[in-house]
Amino acid sequence: MAKFCLMASVAAILLSGSFGHAAPAKDASYAAIDGKHLWQYVAEQADIARRYRDSGHPQFWGRLAGTSADVEDAAWLRAKFKQIGLETRLQTVNFFAPQWAAETWSITAVASGKSIPIASAEPAYASSGTDGKELDLEVVYVGLGSEADFAARDVRGKAILLVKVPASYQAGPADIIKRAEDHGAAAILSTDLRGGNYSAQSYRAYTKVPTFNLGTEDGEALRDMIGASAALHVKIRLDAKWTPDQKSYLVWGTLPGATDETIYVIAHRDGFFDAAGDNASGVATMLGLAEHFARIPKSQRRRTIIFLGMDGHHQIKPGGFGREWLVANRDKFFSKTALMINAEHPAEVMTHGGTAGSTTAGVPLEWYGGGASRPHLQKIAEDAFREFGVPIWSEASARPPAGDLGRFYWFVPGVVAQSNDFANMHTASDSPDVVSAPGLAAVTRAYARIIDGVNRMPLKDLQQPVGTDPNAPGTPQGYLSLAQCEAWIADSAKSCVQ
Repeated sequence: MAKFCLMASVAAILLSGSFGHAAPAKDASYAAIDGKHLWQYVAEQADIARRYRDSGHPQFWGRLAGTSADVEDAAWLRAKFKQIGLETRLQTVNFFAPQWAAETWSITAVASGKSIPIASAEPAYASSGTDGKELDLEVVYVGLGSEADFAARDVRGKAILLVKVPASYQAGPADIIKRAEDHGAAAILSTDLRGGNYSAQSYRAYTKVPTFNLGTEDGEALRDMIGASAALHVKIRLDAKWTPDQKSYLVWGTLPGATDETIYVIAHRDGFFDAAGDNASGVATMLGLAEHFARIPKSQRRRTIIFLGMDGHHQIKPGGFGREWLVANRDKFFSKTALMINAEHPAEVMTHGGTAGSTTAGVPLEWYGGGASRPHLQKIAEDAFREFGVPIWSEASARPPAGDLGRFYWFVPGVVAQSNDFANMHTASDSPDVVSAPGLAAVTRAYARIIDGVNRMPLKDLQQPVGTDPNAPGTPQGYLSLAQCEAWIADSAKSCVQ
């Protein structure tokens, strides 16, 4: 509780800062969307993650899909939907592929007779374990990991220390990781130059050897020890497992409108550590939209709005089971959909001096407004973001949208404004105090304005012929293969034979 009081104090400073503008006087209907109120939803979700940590998961923790934290979070969200007055249901989603979890790990540097624990070490998702053993490996510094960096360096049977430039949410670029393994590395230690010394959980590492992310300060310390010593060794232990037969939930909240045409607002519920920016802030935005539109009489809501708490996607490949089920059933759910809004990390504050501290300014958001083929929707989105002071990139993203909308945009009109480069993402510092309450208010008001704008457009002007799934199994970006999954597609609680 003491730490949360401190967080609340820090948050109070953020509340007074400038992220977005207040609702313009001519749009007083949006003024009731209160960022301080929405920020409390972020803090409540962080509490769920911390209870999971404190119940016996001190290292690998968060609101992890398929765990008891996920169960608590789904119940929490459904209760919020009920309080708002939505029609609710929980849909069980069977994870028909085993999920990875690290149980315990440690890395200790040994040089000149001294042993130094590497506190920031965090195994990359799906990293190989050490089979119950402690490895003792010499460390070789390979800089940026180019072929020139590996030249004249013998890394066979040793651990390599790699610097990722730029910082990313992967253990390293795929070609560099492959190069390290081709040269015979027995372990990969990956650091970056973001500053600070954060434990950072990366997405899945397609490696065959133990792979860890290190904070900047620990990475620099190991590099300097290599420079000062004839030999630096690390002792590595990682106990991890793949758990079968897990499940999660899609949390549905429906606000009926005057017609059976639909608008979807989605937000993924899972995340690492407190997962405040990624993605408690998105869930809070979704709840803010539900509260706003629930105050409007049904006769004035042109379309039914469906709010959907997604099971999650951080356990990528295999992962994102809920969204894959929805895509497989797109004809059933989205044949009359005018808009999908993806509420995903919308309101993080910027850092300065590396990660020396936070500002009260918001991270500029990459945004997508339906694509170039929907110019009217794109204008509605851009005008709304600018009207409410949402900090967005100067132009809409030319690439397909990141995050969950990336699985839907090719057959539904979609909008998202999200930060994909904030320094605290996937780190132990992604706590409520790096989420801006004014930012939550600004983006939620903008999304409400977008929904109102779309509701003045006929469905035929928004929908387009469905194309080919760009992420279908077998493509370079392919996700789950649903071959022999007819029973699961019909009922997500059932099994799939892979």
